[in-house]
Amino acid sequence: MRKFLTLLAALLIALPLSLPASAEQNPGQPPTLYAEAAILVDADTGQVLYQKNPDKKMYPASITKLMTCLIAMEEAQPDDVVTMTDEAVFAVPRDTTHIALTGGEQLTVEQLEYAMMVESANDAANGLAVHLAGSLEAFARRMNSRAAELGLQNTNFVNANGLPNTAHYTSARDMAVITREAYGHPEFRTLAGTTHYEIPPTNKQAETRRLNNRNYMFTLNDTYPGAFAGKVGWTEESGHTLVTLAERGGVTLICIVLHSDGVIDAQYIDSTNLFDYGFGAFSRTAVPASKIERREASYTGADGGTLTASLAAEGEASVLLPAGTTADDLGVRYSIPDPLTPETAAEARAELVLPSPPGRMEEVVGTVPLALSLPQPEAMPADGAPQKDGKSPLPMLLRWAGILGGVLLGLAVLLLVVRAVLRARYRKMRRRRRRVNRAAPPQARPRPRPETFIDVRTGKDAKDKIRIIDVEELK
Repeated sequence: MRKFLTLLAALLIALPLSLPASAEQNPGQPPTLYAEAAILVDADTGQVLYQKNPDKKMYPASITKLMTCLIAMEEAQPDDVVTMTDEAVFAVPRDTTHIALTGGEQLTVEQLEYAMMVESANDAANGLAVHLAGSLEAFARRMNSRAAELGLQNTNFVNANGLPNTAHYTSARDMAVITREAYGHPEFRTLAGTTHYEIPPTNKQAETRRLNNRNYMFTLNDTYPGAFAGKVGWTEESGHTLVTLAERGGVTLICIVLHSDGVIDAQYIDSTNLFDYGFGAFSRTAVPASKIERREASYTGADGGTLTASLAAEGEASVLLPAGTTADDLGVRYSIPDPLTPETAAEARAELVLPSPPGRMEEVVGTVPLALSLPQPEAMPADGAPQKDGKSPLPMLLRWAGILGGVLLGLAVLLLVVRAVLRARYRKMRRRRRRVNRAAPPQARPRPRPETFIDVRTGKDAKDKIRIIDVEELK
């Protein structure tokens, strides 16, 4: 008998090692899971790397508390004081997880958040629900309203903690959306990733409450490398449910497994295999904006007028692609609302598609918003009536007048330059001539030789006559 028990114990210990076809055995192939539904998502973009029954309605159990935590982070302050009500306390069966809160006990919102996320305390979730909405039923309506805002199609909540109810359900895809939204809050990483937490004595409790997280993806010595946050859940109706976030090499993945049963720790085996597949078979790839062609579409303005608008990607996209695949292998599928109006323009986008994706990967690997560009208004003549060709003659006349004025101005400048050059050369020649004249010695001018002379050899008496003689006579 002892030998039989020893053998049985050894088999039970070995059960977690008896895996289905796993990603560890073949990293390039998606794993086969125990989970009835599952999904693996890029936390930064929402890209689906793996999916199994992603839209099937399933019982979530305590991973419901992710939605309760999301609303608390959005609507309450961590140091707000919460007074527990009897409604919040007594709605929790004593055979479920709780931290023995009592009516009239006061704790902060942050303490209740840790109690709910670390210890999975149902009474703490109820305390937050009544504090935020006034009653448990009102908070359930708030949860469903928030689910509708997130676009969830297969989710309905009737309580804040996840206790069994046939009308309380969600899907793997919807739970991934909730987790991504919660991950966008900085405090979520701590609330969902703390392994131990203590609540000091309160007005109703003299002892310190010590809380322990039982998500073994990141709380044991042999945790999954890179796992940092998550939430466990279990009821007989839901089976094991598990949400885990892990990061490696700049990539953060969200893993959801629902009703993961069949062997001991099936939810951890499934999550480990999915993470190994995601981190091992995919790599981050940048898709340039030039991959997405510019598109034209009919646009109806606020005034009811219609014109042709242009739609184009503003920047590159980041996607995870399987090994051996590049951005050149992607196709583009455009989603342009009809009609395209100022109200619907923000919905225009281009989907990056990988034809025939491997395994259980979604073919849409990313979406890129398209920026709207409108044409400039047409020029109008003075009387307000557009020309047949859509152009006004006035700008054309002004253009030619400008050209002619420019030519004339150029000619005038040219003439002034030529005139200045010629004047400068003339003045230079005059100065040179003056310098030459000053340097040369003066020369006597030759006197003309007279043809006749006056003979003065005679006396100069008054009776004497002046005789003019010819030059030839002197020879």
